[in-house]
Amino acid sequence: MNHHRLEPRPSLRIAAALAIALLLFHGAARAEADKASTTACSTSIAACGCTITKAGTYTVTADLSSTQGLTAAGDCIDIKASNVILNTYGFSITGPGSGTSTGAGIDVLKSSSGTFIEAASTLSGWKYGLEVQGKNTISDNTDFKDNVVGVFLDGATGANIADSGASDNTVYGVWIRGGKGNQVDTFDSDNNTGTGVYIGCHDDDTRGSTCKGVKPSSGNRIYYLEADHNGDAGVVIDIGNEGNVITDVDIEDNLDADDSIDENPNCGTDQWINDGFSDFGVVSQSCIP
Repeated sequence: MNHHRLEPRPSLRIAAALAIALLLFHGAARAEADKASTTACSTSIAACGCTITKAGTYTVTADLSSTQGLTAAGDCIDIKASNVILNTYGFSITGPGSGTSTGAGIDVLKSSSGTFIEAASTLSGWKYGLEVQGKNTISDNTDFKDNVVGVFLDGATGANIADSGASDNTVYGVWIRGGKGNQVDTFDSDNNTGTGVYIGCHDDDTRGSTCKGVKPSSGNRIYYLEADHNGDAGVVIDIGNEGNVITDVDIEDNLDADDSIDENPNCGTDQWINDGFSDFGVVSQSCIP
């Protein structure tokens, strides 16, 4: 018996071709729309709502406010390109208020590497004063105040947040989630409603359990840190986050029963090092000196 291969009917072939064409058209249209919705920053930035799309040096030339506009992600400035220098030149970057903002004052996107932010500025009124998702970001000399989270290292690697401070933020001064090999140094994280520095996955100052789908944070270095008078603890390393180092710190007078907390049994592979000058305050377990 001969078996003949069934050929698709002409009408079905035409319908399939039209469907593919429509998908391609809508995909291209959406890409164009996304491209059109991105306002590229000029090298002089005088208003919120732009994205840095090319390597180079960019300078803020006036106080920035969310009332001037926002990026598609709800941020003031997005950094998409690599090898960017952003000098905020001491001008403030003010959001709509920590209770209403969904974005960041400055957001270093995942595609970015080698960003350098020189500030002497105050970032306030945002969900995240500074959000870093990219690689090898350096941020220097900034005040992160009155945000939900002052500095959010979200999956960031190799970041260095230095010579800065976070205060009066409603959840965390600094939050490292899924981040590896980052440094926070020469930093004050005081008078935040929640925790001064939190390494873990929770977004509401809870702790003691892992989060599904969030990678652990490891290899982070916290030193030359002051974390005092926070509403919760000074520094918390949550369970499942190991290989982190805390040293040369002053952590005391926080409102939780403990100033320094490690949720890993016997601190896991975290190292809390007393260099002779450190004060860890009241500690959660004896592996913290």
